[in-house]
Amino acid sequence: MTESTAGEDCWPLRSLLFVPGQKPDWIRKAPRAKPDALILDLEDAVPPAEKAAARTTVREGIGYCRGIDLPATVRINHPDEGGLDDIAAVTSHGLVAVLLPKARTVEEIRTVDRALCHAEGRAGMRMGTVGILVLPETAEGMRDAGLLAAASTRVKGLLGSFGGPVPADMARAFGFRPTYEGAEQYYLASKLVLDSRAAGAPYPLASLIGTRIDEIEALRKMAVRARDFGFAGCVLIHPSHVALANEAFTPTAEEIAYAKGLIAAMAEAEARGAGAVTYRGAMIDYAMLPQANATLREARRRGIAVE
Repeated sequence: MTESTAGEDCWPLRSLLFVPGQKPDWIRKAPRAKPDALILDLEDAVPPAEKAAARTTVREGIGYCRGIDLPATVRINHPDEGGLDDIAAVTSHGLVAVLLPKARTVEEIRTVDRALCHAEGRAGMRMGTVGILVLPETAEGMRDAGLLAAASTRVKGLLGSFGGPVPADMARAFGFRPTYEGAEQYYLASKLVLDSRAAGAPYPLASLIGTRIDEIEALRKMAVRARDFGFAGCVLIHPSHVALANEAFTPTAEEIAYAKGLIAAMAEAEARGAGAVTYRGAMIDYAMLPQANATLREARRRGIAVE
């Protein structure tokens, strides 16, 4: 895997699967679920006494992922709780991003950026190779999410969530009580997507959490909801959830057919000297072309024939 493949070319990512960083066997098994990337976790999934040793396991896991052409990200600890040591230990070829948890301030983002610059230099990596994904799991971070996303050009996206009735950090910090229907989460989800994209971080991600592992249909609805709200992909905690996220964020046959027909209709209109035309009962013009072309690009990227 080249640095460019490991870095810019892997985005957007439909599915990122968490794997505890102290579990080398799990890291090697996780790719069987076919996620777009792994998140090797050094934070909440790792007991405090095992965190230091887990850094070695995670670095080896990054090398393993690089060997099978699978992007690897790492959830580090907060900079005040060992995150800078995490960065120094795991930054290596194949690492595409670090996830910063419990983000509150712009200075935290800049601190991580500086640490990555130093670590990339020591590893012989091109400066700026490793991105940052920001988890604003605090009330301050959610309020100032746009500032956090704009704090570094490394930031690829903000992480939001769509969760079931088991509350996690965001729900506790915000104060809402999560439900399967999710209406109480709509404002925050929309805010984080807009804050991320407006700051130039075009890949906001939604964690699917707070359900029983076997509630596949509920999780499927959450994944579709995340896509409809503008998230670029999903963060997942169980291998059985990967397929539903990949499906939700892959153009369907109907979407591909619609996009092809729209592009053809606009081409015919342009040939007649018109800039707008009726297509499937709706008026369309040049404003609709970018999304149609994006749909076909993503389909080709996923190996779907569109010609």
